[in-house]
Amino acid sequence: MAFVHPHPFVFLLILLPISAVAQNDAGYVNVGSSLTATDENSTSWLSPSGDFAFGFSPLNQKDLFLLSIWFAKIPDKTVVWYARLDNPVPRGSKVELITDRGLVLTGP
Repeated sequence: MAFVHPHPFVFLLILLPISAVAQNDAGYVNVGSSLTATDENSTSWLSPSGDFAFGFSPLNQKDLFLLSIWFAKIPDKTVVWYARLDNPVPRGSKVELITDRGLVLTGP
């Protein structure tokens, strides 16, 4: 997995559609929807264009994940943004889209 350090403004542009209503293969992600860090095949939310995915990326260390955004249309899962590389989250962590709080990350 390759990591690219993007400008913070890029993150805002990418995440804005996710924070309101995100689109995935099955339709839109509603408020109250969540993602859980489980394994390499954890579900993710796609951007409306389908170019980017948002979810948990597994690290080389066993059972640790990064909350991240990656290019969705290429085979190599190239991460373009991640939250706190110095503090990855354990298996079972969850991110939820909540009306009055936005994206909320919780541990297992």
